[in-house]
Amino acid sequence: MSDSTATPSARPDPLERRALIVLVDGDADWRASAAGALRGHGYDVVACGSLKEVPREALRQDISRAADLLVVDAALADVATRRAAVGEDQPASFGDCPVLILAGARDDDAIERALEADAADFFIRSTHWQLLVERVRRLCHMADMKRELLASHDRLARAHTSARVGTFDFDLGSRTFHGSTGSFSILGFDSPRTAISADEFLRLVPRDRHEALFSATDHAIRADVPFALELPLRKVGGDWMTVRVEAEPRRNSNGRIAMLRGVIRDMTESVRAERDMERLISADPLTGLPNRNRFLALCTEAVAEARRHGRQVAVVAIDLDRFTQINESLGQVAGDEAICAIAERLAGELARLAGSGQCRGDGRPGGGPGSEAAARAEAVLARLPGDEFAVLVPMVLDLWHVDAMVDALLRDLGRPLTIAGTECFVTACAGIALYPRDGDTAGLLLAHADSALADAKLRGSRSFRWYAPAPNVDARARLKMLSGLHKAIERGELSLSYQPCVDVVHGTLIGVEALARWRHHGMVVPPTEFIPLAEQSGLIVQIGEWAIREASRQIRTWRDQGLRVPKVSVNISTLHFEKPSLAETVRDAIVEHRLEPGMLEIELTESCMVRDFSRTLGALHALRDLGVVLSLDDFGTGYSSLSYLTRLPIGKLKVDRSFVRLLGVSAEGEAVVRAIIALGRSLRLQVVAEGVEDVAQARALLGMKCHAMQGFLLAHPVAASQLPEEMARIAERARLASDRTAPARRARIGSAYHGVVQ
Repeated sequence: MSDSTATPSARPDPLERRALIVLVDGDADWRASAAGALRGHGYDVVACGSLKEVPREALRQDISRAADLLVVDAALADVATRRAAVGEDQPASFGDCPVLILAGARDDDAIERALEADAADFFIRSTHWQLLVERVRRLCHMADMKRELLASHDRLARAHTSARVGTFDFDLGSRTFHGSTGSFSILGFDSPRTAISADEFLRLVPRDRHEALFSATDHAIRADVPFALELPLRKVGGDWMTVRVEAEPRRNSNGRIAMLRGVIRDMTESVRAERDMERLISADPLTGLPNRNRFLALCTEAVAEARRHGRQVAVVAIDLDRFTQINESLGQVAGDEAICAIAERLAGELARLAGSGQCRGDGRPGGGPGSEAAARAEAVLARLPGDEFAVLVPMVLDLWHVDAMVDALLRDLGRPLTIAGTECFVTACAGIALYPRDGDTAGLLLAHADSALADAKLRGSRSFRWYAPAPNVDARARLKMLSGLHKAIERGELSLSYQPCVDVVHGTLIGVEALARWRHHGMVVPPTEFIPLAEQSGLIVQIGEWAIREASRQIRTWRDQGLRVPKVSVNISTLHFEKPSLAETVRDAIVEHRLEPGMLEIELTESCMVRDFSRTLGALHALRDLGVVLSLDDFGTGYSSLSYLTRLPIGKLKVDRSFVRLLGVSAEGEAVVRAIIALGRSLRLQVVAEGVEDVAQARALLGMKCHAMQGFLLAHPVAASQLPEEMARIAERARLASDRTAPARRARIGSAYHGVVQ
């Protein structure tokens, strides 16, 4: 029976893939019977008498895909040269498919040669078709698995390239990195490399980082522990990049560490974004000067240094007189130009004074003895919000020199400026505060400098004043209030109001913030009055513990009533974080009121990080272990450090209302808000905007993909009994806030209250 007259098989279902078998055998009768048996089991078959006939027969059957299996007589083809017999570009090519050798019962030598030449299996020619079909099925399955594996490797290589990640096995014996195709493409190699030598890799690493790399790998091998290291690299093409290498030791069958297995990640964009974000958070985008946040950080460092060496620090606040007239007359662009020109003038005058030693506050000339220490203590100029600047003098030995410096700055500002082609005259006033006389923290010094500035403005342009505490005419009233605050808890005068936090996109409640209220002799005492008094007297710890217990009790009451409030947050003072009783109070409240993990949230401020970071970190981990959610409140108003932030076990970042208030008003404020939101997202933190009071602010935040908001636009602080009624209005208010088809009314609803502990 000849196979040459065989009828082509019916076209397969296009959704079904039928394996293609190429059968090459000189015995026409056996070949036809074998082809029929294979077709009967669902295979497409191209059957020929020789390898050269395969392309012609495949075209006749309209088959152009690659073969899944080659079944060939050992006497007709040398397996080792099968790739040359049929080109890869011809129909039914079988360059990479497995080969099943057909042999006679006595063809032992042919079978051995075939297996040595990479044949997959052999079949003793017979009419045992079921055995043939089983061999074919197994080999086709192996071919499918090989294709899937190759495809998986290809997908992995593409994923590595896209994610800028490479995997490697570093063989300690051969000192060679092995990886999948594309693993080393991030290093700039032109052609795909699956292996590079240790010397090739080290040529990309700067010499001054070799020791750190050797030390990390040596320690990992000796201690049998993983390691991670960031390195600068010069790519093969010459560009610089930053990579993170993570690896762990692997043992061989003899139990010896024989390789390091790990990944190498391209961190260049991440590092650049982190630097840009750090710059946005710490620098004024208009002038490039340190902003308020950075100024407070530098001031904190200067105070700590002065405390160690018994020195004084001066903080100078400078405010421009009637600067709004420039904006109103010449426009916002001209106003920005004027701010930049004034910043340059102040910086230039400080540099001139530095040469004479005046702006250091020590009177020493720049090249004299101790000039190195003096250079480190040169004055720092910063721009604060609006038209205010600040100067930090970190080493003050003579107050007269500070007077001379401030007087020189104010006189230099009096020179005319040319803005937008118009000659302008700008004057300013200044206020000065001194550490330790006027305060022992950066925030207090700046506040007192502002207070002195306000006094100077009352005295006319180009005036400056040192801070002087106002006569304590209210001492008796404060003493009376403090006495009442001592008894407020036992008298039941303190209560908590609850302000909802809302997901504006979905119109749902995320949680509520507990806010302390004090009703004394029938009058409500504003938190801005009694909270600072509680801080100064130490009562804030007692009030904070009461707030934790009361909020926990209320959570249980709501749950028992069937009211689902996802979580309740309580603000805790920096002073409270330094007390070991905090974790005990939280633990007792959770146990007493049977709270589930995540139902209670504790908010801390950035100042907690500055005072004692290690102690704060320990307290935070203890709270997190209790199932408490942790959030960072008023972010951006204190001493923000990305290195601290990445180590804190927090889950939420709250954008301070002072930045939200600038949305739609100040491009700089919007840039800061955008940077904070991007930072929170990059750290996988929930970001909540505080103090949202109008629709325009809400829509601006939505445009920045900040969906969680808190403020009077969405909900007011209410008593616990009124919360269900307030919650019922949330969905409608969220809809109005997010409806972009409605006009954006900038209607202030009111001033937001601050929380329990600021």
